[in-house]
Amino acid sequence: MVKRLLLLTSSIILLTTACGRFRQINYEELTGKVREILEVPTFEQVYRDIIYYGEEKKLLAIKVVDKRLLFSVDVVVKAGIDFTEGLEVLPGDNADSVTLVLPHAKILLIDADEASIHQYFVKNRGGDITLLDYYNEIDRTKERIRQDALNRGILFKAEENAVKLLRKFFGFAGFTDVEFEFKESGAAP
Repeated sequence: MVKRLLLLTSSIILLTTACGRFRQINYEELTGKVREILEVPTFEQVYRDIIYYGEEKKLLAIKVVDKRLLFSVDVVVKAGIDFTEGLEVLPGDNADSVTLVLPHAKILLIDADEASIHQYFVKNRGGDITLLDYYNEIDRTKERIRQDALNRGILFKAEENAVKLLRKFFGFAGFTDVEFEFKESGAAP
């Protein structure tokens, strides 16, 4: 990811400095260079979730299956800008200004860190608890975690950080005035 951002910065600098003030900047090429990044995760939250799983089956009032599991896991939520959903770099009022038309931030990833799984309690009677049982329970919690991240403003923070990041990149390229316009995801600019 860092390599992509460095490539973007150097490409923007080379494009704008090679064009000079006497040549016209190729905004389509500049847009293409930024789009090569594909997506920029600009905000991350890590949730530590405690998950309980229980399954019980009886046959004629006798427990034949009694599985219980209590574990914790770290779930990472990343949000940012997906440039594949639209991006346009437009000339501003003067040679030192530019307008970026971007899609709104969205959640790019919700993923559990398997190495962080910590088992507190397990009871196996009548069948083993498999990794699939763990993964199924983790998947069930992802929607709740997603909603919590949205309620806590992850998309706002991701857009705020994206604006700061892109303003610096285009500032390195010689643009002193960088304006932003956000469009709905999937809308072609």
